[in-house]
Amino acid sequence: MENINYELYKVFYYVAKTKNITKASEILLISQPAITQTIKKLESELDATLFYRRSRGMELTNLGEELFQNIKNSIECLSNCKRLLVEFDSKEVKTIRIGGGTTLLKHNALIGFKVFKEKYPNIKIEIIRGITSELLNKLRDNILDLVLFNMPVQMDENLDYTIIETTQDIFVANSNFYKDLKGKKISIKELINLPLVLQSDMSSSRKFLNSICKKNKILLNNSYELESYDLVLAFVKAGLGIGFINKNHILKEIETGELFELNIGYQIPTRQIGIAFNKKNANSKYIIEFINAINVNNKE
Repeated sequence: MENINYELYKVFYYVAKTKNITKASEILLISQPAITQTIKKLESELDATLFYRRSRGMELTNLGEELFQNIKNSIECLSNCKRLLVEFDSKEVKTIRIGGGTTLLKHNALIGFKVFKEKYPNIKIEIIRGITSELLNKLRDNILDLVLFNMPVQMDENLDYTIIETTQDIFVANSNFYKDLKGKKISIKELINLPLVLQSDMSSSRKFLNSICKKNKILLNNSYELESYDLVLAFVKAGLGIGFINKNHILKEIETGELFELNIGYQIPTRQIGIAFNKKNANSKYIIEFINAINVNNKE
């Protein structure tokens, strides 16, 4: 069967309906020369003259009138279907449900939220905070659409993920309160003699640090154990202790000299941050768009 170029017939339809190339151009948002060339192309393909070019406009030939009567219902039906789909897509209120810890949502997703919302203002975003293992269970059960998490975690065959950032954790202190440690090389084992400000054992950051300490046979004696990452940073800035913090989040403070990185003579392994999704929803337009928005933010 010979292929039918829908665009050729759509242009023909509007020229035939308006009997005017200028009006058809305004409706289709196509230049008048382009419309003229399209009509010529269709006439060439059909080996027939479809219009008489009159001073008062375009007049259908007998063959052109017959073609118009045969295609107008189909063109109008397709145009109406397209309009309904566009209206449905733009007016329907959809929801993306995202899970993650406060730190990841604030530092790795905030600008991504803004970028996505500007592009899709009608999409509702629900935020659910919690422990990674619980959030991933909700993702498996389709209670959530996406989960931001610190790697590594145990994933199963129903879930997949993409890496959005590689992070480097460091021990950091206030330059004014701990200036005697600045530039001084200390052993990682000497950390037990320093006042430490750390997150609770439930946080992924603390679990990661605990694994490093276990490997080096160190038992930390922290002065403060805090619930949130932001509190840890606030305490460190106030000079209340030495914190274990993602370097990417304090580049400005290090650059200005407010904080400095301790030289512990040990290379802390890098970590990766991922965004997980259920494989059943891997082709969802809005999930893909949101992941792209997050990725752009974290790669800038």
